[in-house]
Amino acid sequence: MQFNKRGVAFYRHKGELGKFKNSEWINCMHSELRGGINSTEEVTSKLRELIMNGTLVQGERLTETGLAARLAVSRTPVRLALATLEREDLVEGAPNRGFRVRRFSIEDMREIMEVRAVLEGMAARLLAEKGLEPDQNATLQECLNGIAELIASKRHDPETFREFARINDRFHTSIAAFAGNTALQRLMVRNPFRSAPLLHFLPDEEGRAALIDAQRDHIRLVDAIRKGEGTRAEFLMREHGLLPLQRADQLFTNINKNAANQRTDEAS
Repeated sequence: MQFNKRGVAFYRHKGELGKFKNSEWINCMHSELRGGINSTEEVTSKLRELIMNGTLVQGERLTETGLAARLAVSRTPVRLALATLEREDLVEGAPNRGFRVRRFSIEDMREIMEVRAVLEGMAARLLAEKGLEPDQNATLQECLNGIAELIASKRHDPETFREFARINDRFHTSIAAFAGNTALQRLMVRNPFRSAPLLHFLPDEEGRAALIDAQRDHIRLVDAIRKGEGTRAEFLMREHGLLPLQRADQLFTNINKNAANQRTDEAS
């Protein structure tokens, strides 16, 4: 790691965070950092996002110092965040050697998403059987409205999918929280793999179609929950959770291509 005349960290050596290929992602990240990231939870969330959207590529070496400089935070929340991400199987650690972003195969993705679909299906069923409180119903409706606005905008850019990922995460975590089963919530935290951050790896029309498919599923799911149809809600959520597997081959082809391009940029 080196510093320019203004004391801003930048990276020269291969394997030490490297360069971004897509300037739009840099701008998105910088705009978020200007808003400030302070807590361990925020740092964990940001690093999780960077891994899931491919900005931190599979196999990339991660250091506390490098990540702290990149996120403009101290090393302590980074250290705690990496420990959390290791428990979630998103990074792999080795004694005295730091961490690397875990390499995922298509089969890894399939297994993880199958487990998550079962857990989220259970959460949807429990919530439907329990019934929605007015404020809970309002939260889910806000999520539906937010995604509807994104679809109406007809945009397909990194910022659009970042916003979709944020709303989608709120939608799913809210259902899990409203279900009222803390053991289930803990299991889901250890299985954070959702497809929303990966949509920007799809071609324009494919990405837009995936977003529309997700919104269609969300509307049907909320309808079942509102009507107290637990079995239907569970089935719809499981089906929804497995939908990205239909595009798994294309996603991984594009993710690997993006990683190869970043390695080429780092070497040049």
